[in-house]
Amino acid sequence: MKKRQKEINIGERVKEVFDKSNMSVSQFAKCLLCKPQNVYNIFRRKRIDIELLCKISNALNHNFVEEVRQKHEDSTDACKKITLIFEINNADDNAIKTLLKAIKQLNIKTMYEDKD
Repeated sequence: MKKRQKEINIGERVKEVFDKSNMSVSQFAKCLLCKPQNVYNIFRRKRIDIELLCKISNALNHNFVEEVRQKHEDSTDACKKITLIFEINNADDNAIKTLLKAIKQLNIKTMYEDKD
């Protein structure tokens, strides 16, 4: 029987990363297209939907999706795909080829072709 890992409190984790950033609550709210009060609500959440988590990750330049995935022993292909999408959005030209190979292994269709 597997030992159940302690769940990550994602709102608290977002607050930790936010506090280390040089961003104001107003700036963060603008990045998320919400009101500043909603930012404080995010900090109190134990769970955040994946779409919002991706927006938060981009705004704070921190891959929360990967962090959550690593906390769970049984990661799914969906988490891996989202992580790859985040990495592609932040990749330089040299990393794209490696990422495309990983995408191909997960059977994700792209508009790019690997030209080996």
